[in-house]
Amino acid sequence: MQEQDRVLLIDVENSVGSIRAHPDLVRRRIEVLLDAAGPVHHALACYAQDNPGADTLVSVLAELGVAPWPVPSAADAADHALLRHARYVHGRGGRVFTVASGDHRFAVLAELGRVEVLVWEQQPVARALVRAAGPGLRRLPRVTAAQTSPRRVVPYRPAPTVRGAPVGPPVPGIGSRSLAAVPVQPVSSGTARAIRVAAPPSARERQPSQSGSRSGLARAGQGALRAVTTGIGVGVGVGVADLLGQRALHRARVALRRRTASGRQPQVEDRTDDSAV
Repeated sequence: MQEQDRVLLIDVENSVGSIRAHPDLVRRRIEVLLDAAGPVHHALACYAQDNPGADTLVSVLAELGVAPWPVPSAADAADHALLRHARYVHGRGGRVFTVASGDHRFAVLAELGRVEVLVWEQQPVARALVRAAGPGLRRLPRVTAAQTSPRRVVPYRPAPTVRGAPVGPPVPGIGSRSLAAVPVQPVSSGTARAIRVAAPPSARERQPSQSGSRSGLARAGQGALRAVTTGIGVGVGVGVADLLGQRALHRARVALRRRTASGRQPQVEDRTDDSAV
């Protein structure tokens, strides 16, 4: 906690009234005290309660974000509990104590830090506490039962269901019907297997490790280069051979037409050496 953090200590029986008061009256008075205290680090309300099963105050305090601390019904038990918590806060570094009570026992908080007091108009306040608070004493307009109006209770109505699924509010961008209202067709085991087979690989399968991806890219690049160079060589060789063959065939056809036109048959050159006979 920081030194400027404020803690609100509520003596319920002194500032709120009887613990058996109507929950609406208790709620309204606690709300006024919270608003008057301003920003606080936390708020603690202490009161005597011997029957936890009949304690309705704990629910009201929890609703308002105030920590409830019921203590056994003993003389000044709630005051001593709040002072014990104040010493704990002081040990944690807190130095600002706002007290909702007029009891004189809280005057000792001046030894721990700054004291602020919240009381109702015309509420009796001990002189020692008035001196301890000084200008930090504030009187608030008293909230009476006539100023509280019972809250209208809205009956609970379960949401309609479609095929056993509750119908929720419409999903933005989808339409007036919720996803829960869309009928779901059963999927056979064969269809499920086909979906698993046709499913794209996961991100882990699509993304190999950095070292594996680098070596794979290098091997792929070398293979692509060999394929390109081999293809170029084969293509050039086939093209040259085809060109030479076409030229030789053309020359042979031209020579044959010339000989046919002159009426001569092609003669075979006799290269026999007479001296060898």
